[in-house]
Amino acid sequence: MSYKISVIISTYNDREFVEKKLAEIRKQSIFEDAEFIFIEPDSPQRERELLAPFCEQHPNCRLLTMNERVNLFKAWNLGWEAASAPLVCYSNMDDLMHPRLLESVAAQMDSCDWDVCTVLTARQQLSSIPVNDKWSLASLKRMKLFHRPGAFTAWRRSLQDTVGMFDDDYFAAGDKEFWGRIIDRGVKYGLIRKILYIYSKSEQQLSKSPAGEQRRQQDKQRLSRTGYRRYWPYRIFPHYTLMRLVFRLYPRRYYLPPA
Repeated sequence: MSYKISVIISTYNDREFVEKKLAEIRKQSIFEDAEFIFIEPDSPQRERELLAPFCEQHPNCRLLTMNERVNLFKAWNLGWEAASAPLVCYSNMDDLMHPRLLESVAAQMDSCDWDVCTVLTARQQLSSIPVNDKWSLASLKRMKLFHRPGAFTAWRRSLQDTVGMFDDDYFAAGDKEFWGRIIDRGVKYGLIRKILYIYSKSEQQLSKSPAGEQRRQQDKQRLSRTGYRRYWPYRIFPHYTLMRLVFRLYPRRYYLPPA
């Protein structure tokens, strides 16, 4: 079976999100044409026990388990190496994929000949698990647009030969460093101007919490020693403040109905 896109999903102490994530995956409009690679690196909550039956039921889903803990960027690299589709992306367990996310990304990357792609992202404070109405226009209007593409990135699998994979020595800035290399090497990238992803902010997650501040500072120092500029691709968000205003006044401009 050949797939259009491979989705890497790493899980660690995320058992409470497994049911939500599996339902979200199953709702993808091109579910059968996508490959889902779950990575569980010796999580104390043993998410593998819940993921294994789903993967056994669906041949387009695979579970990679480890007997040691690895950081997020190492997990993404393992998923990247295992991916079989020409396009690859990632999604965190507590974040939300729009039902038409993968369909839109695969179609747009092919039609525009992009090597890397991101989408408009809304940000929510993680407070509860129920997500039944998150993709309604009313729900999205209560959120803010989030302009950094680190929340969701899709890329061509072949970039591992030209740009290289994620630097897993980073604690939280591996995605930013990856984008720095993409920009530095002139890789063709683009933005889909529809809200297709919801980033969940949670202080319980080390990489998103005050507890990780020291390690984030170490990341910052390490980034400063690279031989290229380290920044998010703000060129594809040329009028981000204006986009927020437009979304507040004319939200349907960036809205894609779930079905």
